[in-house]
Amino acid sequence: MKVSLIVPVYNAEKTLPAMLESIRAQRFRDFEVIFAEDAGSDASLSMLEDFCRTGGIPCKLVRQEVNRGAAEARNRAMDEASGEYLAFADADDALEPDLLEQAVRASRLSGAPADIVGWDWTLEMNKNGRTMRQADYSTPAEALRALSGGIMRWNLWLFLVRRALVEENGIRFIPGADMGEDMQFMLRAFMCASSAVQLHVPLYRYNAVCGTSISKGLTPEKRRQIETNLAAVEGGIPADAILDLKLYLKRPLLISPDTGDYEAWFSWFPEANRRARTRASLPVHTWLLQSMASRRMWMGVRLYYYIVHKLIYGVLYR
Repeated sequence: MKVSLIVPVYNAEKTLPAMLESIRAQRFRDFEVIFAEDAGSDASLSMLEDFCRTGGIPCKLVRQEVNRGAAEARNRAMDEASGEYLAFADADDALEPDLLEQAVRASRLSGAPADIVGWDWTLEMNKNGRTMRQADYSTPAEALRALSGGIMRWNLWLFLVRRALVEENGIRFIPGADMGEDMQFMLRAFMCASSAVQLHVPLYRYNAVCGTSISKGLTPEKRRQIETNLAAVEGGIPADAILDLKLYLKRPLLISPDTGDYEAWFSWFPEANRRARTRASLPVHTWLLQSMASRRMWMGVRLYYYIVHKLIYGVLYR
């Protein structure tokens, strides 16, 4: 078996059909799919059982008796995996038909199997969605810098990862720490990798949902989960890159009109605040936002929210 595709599922009956159809449509056929059903209460389980019976693809269905979150569900699925590579998908998104085909082909480009293969993605489910491009890198170390600095996404569904790399280095998700689990897993994978390949082809369709304030997702409990995942990688990343990573992790608190969120930004990872004034690698508008926040210039931060997030991204880019 070449690839084990892992899909955690929790109350996803409305979006699951599109994901299942995209799995069925894969041109590459040497793969298995492992569904990790996390004790949901809707029709997802029966849909998965039906797919495993009729989909014509090797399937494993792992069901949690009690809802324990995506991190633990993915761990259980990985324990069942038999593929040379691991791929991940979310139940509310969709794969392009040639995702696995192109990723597996790219893994062989250098002769020896690549440890990690990455690709670009499409924002929105339809074919007219905006293509999002990952950063360029030639080594895992360069990718690690890009991930830490916020110029490259670490979402699990953007990568094919060699399973031996994961097993030999004991890379797993931390149970109960579902916020930031992608970050922890992929940073550790790149820290241990010897080779990586980046494809600039959009192979995944992300079902973007824009809420009223991104900051509301960073509750104190979720910030604690992020801290847990961050602690698992902190020792393997240079100190300046860790400061960059902390700035990136807390940036959603500034995508808000609420001064309370701004004060939470200022007090969370305060050791990174001075770094916000000196960084030159980020886009000018992002550097300006964080620089203003580090000086508690809240009126400027609020103006950024309305002009950049609400007007430019919320209206012009929709």
